[in-house]
Order: sequence, then structure tokens, then C-alpha cells
Amino acid sequence: MLEIVVGYVERLREAGIPVDRCSLNMPQLHAQLLARSIVWDSEQGAQEIDRQHGLERNSGYLDSPVRVIYEGGSPIRRRLEEPECPLDFPILEELKPQGFTDYWVLPLGFSTGKINALGFASKRAGGFADFDLETISATLPALGAVMELRHVRRTSAHLLDTYLGHNAGQRVLNGTIKRGEGEEIFAVLWFCDLRGFTELSEARPMDEVVEILNRYFDVMGIAIERRGGEILKFIGDGMLAIFPCEEIVNGRCDAADRAIAAAEAALKGLGKLNTELAAEGKTEVDCGIAIHVGEVLYGNVGAADRLDFTAIGPAVNKVCRLESLCKEQDTRIILSEELVHRSHRLGRTFRHIGCHSLKGIDAPQQAYTLAEPD
Repeated sequence: MLEIVVGYVERLREAGIPVDRCSLNMPQLHAQLLARSIVWDSEQGAQEIDRQHGLERNSGYLDSPVRVIYEGGSPIRRRLEEPECPLDFPILEELKPQGFTDYWVLPLGFSTGKINALGFASKRAGGFADFDLETISATLPALGAVMELRHVRRTSAHLLDTYLGHNAGQRVLNGTIKRGEGEEIFAVLWFCDLRGFTELSEARPMDEVVEILNRYFDVMGIAIERRGGEILKFIGDGMLAIFPCEEIVNGRCDAADRAIAAAEAALKGLGKLNTELAAEGKTEVDCGIAIHVGEVLYGNVGAADRLDFTAIGPAVNKVCRLESLCKEQDTRIILSEELVHRSHRLGRTFRHIGCHSLKGIDAPQQAYTLAEPD
């Protein structure tokens, strides 16, 4: 996006149009961002700025010409070198002392009806001539078409990342969309479940429950993603994640150790979260985490018109069943025998906690947890 704006401005300047500053403000369909701004300045270069949700309540936005354009207002022009020119927007009070003589902001529309705000400023004496404005106006349909194509692609990629995860999202975006299409992969599976969620949801207001649940998932998700894992799905108050085993050496895979490290980091983060919740007078939370490794089908399953990109197979069933042992064995982390054998950690790192029957799994399963440090 930034390179398009820079290239566009350079061509305007090559045509003799005295653009010394250009800004493009684009609303976003994004989980964290309200909008993105691209600002080019002849002296400072170009930068892309993320605008977080909540900005729409700040005076910086409410008093800006961008808000006027977003809300369907007409183009705004201010000839800053004229003594009677009103400085009715804070941006004008910034630009005039810098030597800008002319400021013009107008809507850049997309075919969907979405309105972006495109601004130009000049330092040339007399500012923009009528021919300059006419030339810019004539180029806007082409600029809008190019920006819309790039914006749609970027938004699609973000939404797929948000709802499917980066790896799965990229696979879908690259064409893996047929029901039943996927591949068998060897991967570490990581499943966590929030304890006492039913009691929490019945005892506390729903908005507080949702807030706590989101903060809990933040802790789990950050621990996973920073160690190369990816969240596959949320199942109520549970969460399934995957660490593909991309390289196996002598039967060991780095993904096993990264998944264990993610569990340790998640529990440390949970401790910090509970300290914050206690200080706020809110209910503290706890969880169980199970880690297993095995073959899974990684791809599309579901109804004809409603698919899910996920992992399925006995290994998924097993990791979910293993988590149920956490409460029974009074531990927060359960590791399968297969996972332990794939780890590079020393054997004394693990503590065997017996052989257990799991619902829906024929053979009893050996289970381990992490040993207490010496």
C-alpha cells in the first residue's frame, strides 16, 4: 500500500504538480485497528501508521477533516497563506508553521461505497493551481481501483489469519478450499481447558465473563504463537493448537519442546493474570493443558456450504481426553508418552503419573507431567 502511494506522488511531482505532503486514511475491517494512515512528506519520507480502535472517541479524530470526509462531507480546501484562512482543524495549525501554503482533502471512494480520506498539501507560493487539482481529480479513479484491489487482498488475508490462523489462512487464500482437501501431517497438538467456567459464567455478569475469557485466551495464545504454534480453534472455553513437526532428527522434534515451553510460559502468564484479576476484585482462573503428538489430517471438513479448516484424527481425540486427567491428577500439564519420547529434554524433566483409561480410547495410556525443579 505504501509503495503505491509513494509511486503515485512521485508521478504527480514529475508532472509538475507541487505536492509536498500526501496522506491517505483508510478505515479497516480489522480486529485491532480502526484505520491505517499512509503519510508521505517531501522531507521526512513515507510511513504507515496503525490507528487503534477507540481513536474515534478522541478529539484528534473528532476535530479532524478526516472525520468530515468519512461522514460524507465535501472536499475541504484551505489556502493557508491567505491571512483570513480559518485554521479550523488542528492539522492546519501544524502545517502552516512548516511553510505549507495550500491544503486539500477529498474522498477516495471504492466500488463498495467505502470512503477513504486523501489529503494533499503544497509549499509552493500560491499553492495548487486549478490545473493541478483537475489533474489529481482525473487520476483518482485509477488510484482508487489499484488501492481497492490491494486493500481487499490485505483485508482477506487478515480475516483468514484472525479466524483460521496464519498457516491455515494462507492455505485457504492460496486455493485449498475444497471440502475434504488437505494433507496428512505429523504435529504436536496442544489442548487447554479453563477450569470452573460453568460456575464462573453463572456467578458473574456476562460482560465480565467475556472479558476474563478473552484475557485468558490472550495469555494462552501469546505463549503458543511466540513459540511457533498456531491456534486452530476455540471450543467453548477450550482451545486447540498445533505445532507442525517440520524436522525430525533421531526421532526427536523441536516442536515437542516448543509446545512444552509454551505450556510453561502460559502458566506463568496465567499467574500474572490472576494477580491482576485479584487486584480488580474479579474471579481468578485456572486451566489444564495436555500435549500429544501424532498424525492428523490438516484441511477442510464440514458441510457443503460451511467448512472448517482444522485438524482431525485419533491424535486430536487423544489430546482432548488427556486433558481430563489434569484435574484428576491434580496437575496443570499432562504429556503423552509419545510426546515425551519426541522431546530433547532429559528424562528427569518428566514425572510418570501412571497408566490411565481414557474415554473413547481402547488401550490404557501412559501419562506424564513436568517434574518439579530440583
